[in-house]
Amino acid sequence: MTNRLTSGSMHFLLGAACIVIISWGIKAAADLLSLILLGLLLAYSALPFLKWMMHRFHLRKTKALALAIGLMGTLGVVLVVLLFKDAAVMKGKLPIYEEHGRDLYQHVAVFLHAHSVDIASLSATKGSTSNELVRFAQLILPQASRLFSDGLLVVLLGGMFLLTIEEDTERANSQSILAQIHNDVAHYTTASATTGVLTALANLVLLVALGVDFPVVWCVLYFFLHFIPKIGFILALVPPSCVALLMLGWRKALLVASGLVLTQLVSSYAITPMLLRKKDVKVSSMEMILALLWWGFLLGPAGGILAIPLTLAMKRIIPDFFIERSTAAPSG
Repeated sequence: MTNRLTSGSMHFLLGAACIVIISWGIKAAADLLSLILLGLLLAYSALPFLKWMMHRFHLRKTKALALAIGLMGTLGVVLVVLLFKDAAVMKGKLPIYEEHGRDLYQHVAVFLHAHSVDIASLSATKGSTSNELVRFAQLILPQASRLFSDGLLVVLLGGMFLLTIEEDTERANSQSILAQIHNDVAHYTTASATTGVLTALANLVLLVALGVDFPVVWCVLYFFLHFIPKIGFILALVPPSCVALLMLGWRKALLVASGLVLTQLVSSYAITPMLLRKKDVKVSSMEMILALLWWGFLLGPAGGILAIPLTLAMKRIIPDFFIERSTAAPSG
């Protein structure tokens, strides 16, 4: 009995040490690893489109792959160019946003003063807060070029991964761990990408109709943040609502926020359940929160997008690992 306890403790300590070492390696290589994993996620997102073209137009795999990769590359370049252009325009409009922010503050101050609310302390910090906000935006926007170059690299990696994913899954046995991981990640990614695209297009129509600045930027941002459960939508809701508040007034800002919330409710409670119906892809709320914290710590912002696919893969790998260890252990 003592020997078994000692052996179990050693296995536990060895496993914990392996986890620490692997986690350290992931965090050290987070910049490169995030790009690779995002490219893999993009390939999984495009895989249903590839299969649809093969069945709909009776194309051979090579032609369908070439067409899918060509469309991915073209769309990626167009989006990067549009986003880069909008980032440059946004940087030039920062003084206008600052001026509108001051006007908004004055209106709020008059309203609060009329209702006997003391705003002396706010007045003392108004100027510094506004200047800090502008300086923060001026610091962030120049980094957009690096973000866009990384986006092109992700698109290139996605095309390369798309060439191999289908062949690897066809060769894998349907009961193998690789096939199970592929099914889980593909089902979740397909549902998330489909709902993300449909909701982003609906948001684009809404933002263009209401005249919000840079609608393409906010919709692309929404698509990627859509992969982050629970908090991604909140992060995507704030920028267009704030821009609408500064440039169009509180009524238009309320319409923008209400419309974005409505499209999110439709996608969350109608489209996504329909796409995931009959698919055994389930992640509890606690698992989502822990996955966001863990993978966000290891991979940074990209970890939020990759948290659920990586967690689904780990849920298949870890039980399989322990099953193999238990069957390999001597019975005596």
